[in-house]
Amino acid sequence: MSRNYKLGDEEDEESLTEMFTNYFLEGEEEEEEKQLSEMLIRYIRRTGEEERIKYFDHPHHWISLGKTNNNEIDCPVCGKKLGSIGHFICSDGCPYGVHILCMILKENFCSSFHPQHKMTLRRPQYGRQFVCTGCNLLSNGFGYCCNDCNFQLDRQCVWLETEEMQTLTHPHHEHQLELFEKVPNKRYNCTVCLKYCSYSLPTYGCLQCLLFLHESCFDETKYPLEIQHYYHPHPLTFSITSHRTLTPSPQTATTHSELTLPTTSSPPKSTTPSPPTFTCKACHKSAREIHWCYRCKECPDFGMDIACATIKSETESQIQHFLHGHPLLYKDVNDQQVASCRVCMKSCTGPTYVCGRPSSDYCKNIHFHKSCLEFQQQICHPFHPYHLLTLLDQSNSYRRCNACRNSPDPNSQLFNYICESDNCSFLLHAECSAVMMPAITYQGHDHLLRFRDNNIENIKLMCSACKSNICESYAFTCLYCDLNLHLTCGPLPYNIKHEDHNTHPLVLVNSPVQEEVEDETDEFYCHACEEERDPQLPVYYCAKCYFVVEIKCVFSQVISSLKGEYGDIELRSTLGHSGKLICKNKAKEMVQKKEQVKTTLTLYDNLNSWSRDEIEQLNSVLRIVETKKVIAKEDDRDEDSEFEAFLHSGKNYTQFTKVIDRVVKIPAPFMIVKNVPKIDLEWAPKEEVASVGDYMIIRRLAPILEHLLSKHGDISAMSTLRPKVKMYLFNMLCESIYSMINTKIVDVTEDLLLNWWTRLRILQFAGFKIQFAFDHLKRVVQAYLGLHVEKEEDDAIDKINRDILALQEKLKCIIEAKSARSSLTEERLREASILKNWKAGTLFLYNK
Repeated sequence: MSRNYKLGDEEDEESLTEMFTNYFLEGEEEEEEKQLSEMLIRYIRRTGEEERIKYFDHPHHWISLGKTNNNEIDCPVCGKKLGSIGHFICSDGCPYGVHILCMILKENFCSSFHPQHKMTLRRPQYGRQFVCTGCNLLSNGFGYCCNDCNFQLDRQCVWLETEEMQTLTHPHHEHQLELFEKVPNKRYNCTVCLKYCSYSLPTYGCLQCLLFLHESCFDETKYPLEIQHYYHPHPLTFSITSHRTLTPSPQTATTHSELTLPTTSSPPKSTTPSPPTFTCKACHKSAREIHWCYRCKECPDFGMDIACATIKSETESQIQHFLHGHPLLYKDVNDQQVASCRVCMKSCTGPTYVCGRPSSDYCKNIHFHKSCLEFQQQICHPFHPYHLLTLLDQSNSYRRCNACRNSPDPNSQLFNYICESDNCSFLLHAECSAVMMPAITYQGHDHLLRFRDNNIENIKLMCSACKSNICESYAFTCLYCDLNLHLTCGPLPYNIKHEDHNTHPLVLVNSPVQEEVEDETDEFYCHACEEERDPQLPVYYCAKCYFVVEIKCVFSQVISSLKGEYGDIELRSTLGHSGKLICKNKAKEMVQKKEQVKTTLTLYDNLNSWSRDEIEQLNSVLRIVETKKVIAKEDDRDEDSEFEAFLHSGKNYTQFTKVIDRVVKIPAPFMIVKNVPKIDLEWAPKEEVASVGDYMIIRRLAPILEHLLSKHGDISAMSTLRPKVKMYLFNMLCESIYSMINTKIVDVTEDLLLNWWTRLRILQFAGFKIQFAFDHLKRVVQAYLGLHVEKEEDDAIDKINRDILALQEKLKCIIEAKSARSSLTEERLREASILKNWKAGTLFLYNK
């Protein structure tokens, strides 16, 4: 009799059926498999069921109940050895067998995942594995597949069933959520708590979106749309992340059009594209199918899963701190435990704060010294008096500290203060932030400087002024670039007092002083220590009393002044460049002032306030060069362009200027859409601006405009344009100069020259006095052409040399051929010497 073993309708059969179902839902545990198979064997023998049957996967022979262990044959259904677990084997001696529990699986099954077709139990199309469409996990052995659309489920997911008429709506999900009766274990995570769903816990879900919720996690009132979490300074908004879904398949979109039916025309792999991985910033767990979380709108990379975002302190001993997303617990760490503070990375022993909810490997390594928790979340620091600095985990960052210039070391620094403003990459080690030394504004440099009294790099630093190594432990370094200065080459206190000369202040001057020059002396002494001094180094000097002191004799006062101990003092370098200190209070004042006007300090916001007339005037100015070019072409003056006029004569210049005098179209920041002006972000960036004179300039370009105004005055004074239009043109000019400053001559291209030239022409037509800029660009063009002429000459010489070598080689071959003539060649040459003056037919007349 050919049939499968099935449990019938008797009472004990029901209990076996329930146990059998639970066994598959729990993931086919070996111990349960052995116990259940023994119960089935006893049931078969007690009820008189046949012990020899036909099985659909081995239809040609009978299979019989096995009597002994068998460790040689694999069960094709589960892929495991038959072993001592109850099984049937082929009666005719074929190496075929199947576990009794695997054998009683239904050959055909109707699943809630795929209700439109029956699913059939069968072997994988490729090898012994396949990917389940439901849980997206790799499964061994048989699976249930749809013969019409190749939809496939593993032996656990096929049991998932829904309770009829048991549906609920949730405000955070667009579809109805159904109550699932049988959810396989360790296959699907609860969207809220991220723990596994199982058959023993009531679970609601949406099969279309593969979303599952424990009934206990269903309460939507627990998850407000916006929260303020202590772990992040900005509000967090309830969000739904990208996730894997079952989407429509055109060939089978019938009753359940939401299901994707993947094909099996290739070896096992993921049945759906992998979505972006979501990583919770609190527990650092990554999930590919998480649906709900809290995200920051201002910081796109910051998000927390629901479970971490809603954790509360369980006891009074737990504290909430912005350095970790879970409550922290105070406990003793003994010497045997290997623990390092997450802030300073130094060893933790004794009283230490640890994560109170260590739900991940990351949280198990969370330790903090009590003193390290005293760092503020946000600070105003003199080294960056433009924005607030926020203490954040930067363990994956490779940016160096702007203060100490050290590259990140994962073994020494994990938390750093960073600037979160747009286009600002300032970073300050937490340890460096504790040093509240003032920053220095210096007329001789565009960026802020800092005074270093611990130059451990010693000779590694080179002075940007005198081009020699800085061997001393004191130096000035730039906070934003690689500029370095000796103490005596940078800004020092302009006035200072000395205990041996209290009558008048001493002034910083170059050496030798006036009296020493007049005396033409060869010996230079310090009047404080009465020792001979270096005449090349600056000194402090009282002209009234002819009192000279070298810097080393007032060194302590100089250092104290540069550290801000004497308040806001005047600084001066020996080149005459002035400077001033920015101390903590001044930095705080600057940041507060900036925060108050922050919403209006971008170029984009400035352009948003323009009138229609201002927009039209700017657009007409930007188009003026194109108009001039058309007129030049109509007048047939291509050979006499204005660009050629300031170049030396020469063929290469003429050819080049024909190209560059084409001018290029400069895009306008405004677009006219349906007669309404709109700002183009590409040409009106949301970069912060600063006030320089009467103009608002992008902060990055402010030092350039300050230099232009100080050296050339207001070059737009003769222009009749409106102030805001002038402001935009100044930004355009400074942007071009910024581009020139950051481009080496060898990297200059024809397109760059064309762009610079066109912008200068626009400013010239607008009435700006910029001949100095044309003079500079002329030198750049000459250098550019000089490099190209040099390259062309080198290329020509190389070609001629190659041609000469080739001709020499050819000559050598001919000479060698001439020296190796054959007898036939010699005979031909003799005939040629005799007959060369004869006519070709002469031999016919004289031959005998």
